[in-house]
Amino acid sequence: MTTTHISTLFQQFANIRVGVIGDFAVDLYFGLQTETGERSLETGLDVFWGSHPKASLGAAGNVVQNLVALGVTTVQVIGCVGNDLFGREMQYLFQSLGVDTTHLHTAPASWDTCLYTKPSRNGQETNRIDFGTGNTVSDAFFSTLLTGLEQSLTELDVLIINQQFASPLLTEKRVTLLNELIARYPNVRFIADMRTVGTQVCGATLKVNTAELARFLAIDHPDDPNLDWCIRHGNAFRAHSNGPLLITRGQSGILYIDSTEIQSVDGLSLTGPLDTVGAGDTVVAAWAACRGADATPAQALTLANLAAAVTVQKCNQTGTASLSEILALHHSHSSDD
Repeated sequence: MTTTHISTLFQQFANIRVGVIGDFAVDLYFGLQTETGERSLETGLDVFWGSHPKASLGAAGNVVQNLVALGVTTVQVIGCVGNDLFGREMQYLFQSLGVDTTHLHTAPASWDTCLYTKPSRNGQETNRIDFGTGNTVSDAFFSTLLTGLEQSLTELDVLIINQQFASPLLTEKRVTLLNELIARYPNVRFIADMRTVGTQVCGATLKVNTAELARFLAIDHPDDPNLDWCIRHGNAFRAHSNGPLLITRGQSGILYIDSTEIQSVDGLSLTGPLDTVGAGDTVVAAWAACRGADATPAQALTLANLAAAVTVQKCNQTGTASLSEILALHHSHSSDD
């Protein structure tokens, strides 16, 4: 792809409509100092100091902020938040991005907004404290979300389905209900990124990394899964799923397999410190935007690969990739122009 091709594709992103359903979270980054010399008068325990708190959208929310960074202006979210300070922060972050939160419902009191706290001490991330790890909602509450989703599907070009939490919004039973909607809306492109229930989804392009692919197939994961391994086992998985498969291969690139073609792109050679957290979200967002704009799988792979290469160079943050950043990286790694 040339610079002109990439820029033209980005112009089309402004006209597509993308929905995201699944596990939304807030990432809270802050500095942590444990050796303060201060002791609590009330408990007698050492007092730790925090500094420079910064909240950003995580999990399915990171997919959303990647879509917005790519220039997608119409984004809807379907899910739930808790009636707590982190839920209010999530609502604020979505509204700051211009995201439609009509179908982001406040869950019953037992639901804690999902939060990943990410303290950093002396430049190194330390132990997380997570909130919302045991959340559940009733089938009646989920039915309300599903009704809202079906209303949205009449207007969407793409729906991204996300499952990340150990106690997810989308259980195996609920994925079956989603499959029924997928079958009823053939004009919508569906892209799924599902950490544990990916084998249950039908009719959507499923994004997996190599470790997830091995786990879904109940096989050993090699130290260095090469392209042949990915193609062989990707086709084995597709024999059961009957849907397209998008395999992220870390620094080795990305592979796409469907019933008619196999496309792959090599990872870019990058130097300096890298942070791969959230790179998969960037791939999903870029792929969804490209396919929603009717880009070919080869074009979508190229852009997703560039976008992910931008974000992995942003350490200690849930990074996104913009047009200017992608063009700069493309210029430094391509001879097409």
